[in-house]
Amino acid sequence: MQNKSIIRVYQRKNRRGWYYSFTAPNGERVRQSAKTENKQEALELSAKHYQMYFEQQRLGIKPDYSWQEAVVEWFKENPHKQNDVNTLYFLRWLDPIIGHLMLKEIDRVVIRQIRDRKMSDGVKPRTVNAYLQQVRCILRAAVSWKWLDAMPEIKMLPEPKRRERWLTEDERERLFNELPEHLIPIVRFALATGLRMSNVTQLHWQQVDLSRRTAWIYADSTKKERPIGVPLNAEAMQVLELCLGKHKDFVFTYRGKPIKRANQAAWRKARERAGIPDFRFHDCRHTWATNHVIAGTPLYQLREMGSWQSMDMVQKYAHMNIDHLREFADNSMMFDTRMTPTVKQ
Repeated sequence: MQNKSIIRVYQRKNRRGWYYSFTAPNGERVRQSAKTENKQEALELSAKHYQMYFEQQRLGIKPDYSWQEAVVEWFKENPHKQNDVNTLYFLRWLDPIIGHLMLKEIDRVVIRQIRDRKMSDGVKPRTVNAYLQQVRCILRAAVSWKWLDAMPEIKMLPEPKRRERWLTEDERERLFNELPEHLIPIVRFALATGLRMSNVTQLHWQQVDLSRRTAWIYADSTKKERPIGVPLNAEAMQVLELCLGKHKDFVFTYRGKPIKRANQAAWRKARERAGIPDFRFHDCRHTWATNHVIAGTPLYQLREMGSWQSMDMVQKYAHMNIDHLREFADNSMMFDTRMTPTVKQ
């Protein structure tokens, strides 16, 4: 058991607060700040820390980890998520519900509470599933670290099939007539490249090579954590040339500052005025892909350009190009159109 004689509590020269050190049962030397200026608190914390090592190393008792500890560890493994707006929003919302719990306390009852609480906000199943997926992602990581023996069952809500929405020429014209000045280049660039919103708004000039008509997105900024090479067409090049010189680092800015999100109030109001309230910013990507397929871009090349992981994601656009079927359309005719009988008046 605990042996106080092997625990040393001390202060460092020119530093406030107490520190402690001890040798763990396996011979490991532990030195740590107690993060307190009270010596008694430092003594109690050091004894508790030594006890934890003793139980693990001598008695084989597995330590309990909290949800908050798991979140911190998950961020260490996924540093690119530390600035992801959606991830941070999900975790802040979840904190009052499970932030005080140990991992082993998060069972199917707690999962159901998360589901029901979010559903009470009146959101769609897809949104509820996004929160459940965040919980599942961290718990799955905890299992891989041996912090948790097994995952609780997390059932996702059934979602309606993905809608197909793209911008027609008429809608495009109406939208651009209503967009504020600072959003026009962002939307033009999104429609020209198919990039996701964050990859457009956070684009740096160091990611652009105008002479080669190329841009690239770093792996830590992509959904699948793979780098993306972006060929720039004439429309994208024109947008970039108009943005040159406005900011030394960021391509798209507003009043001298980088734009973090492009789908906020100004975007929503412009959609309303244009009469297309059901068009989301991500639909710019669908529009880009749809236009490519209609123009005859092979699906394999489109998959690479859009950085989709599987062909399933690209296949949903395949039906937009029917040119290869047009020559067979008349085969179902029951008679020759040249022999169509004349209707008597």
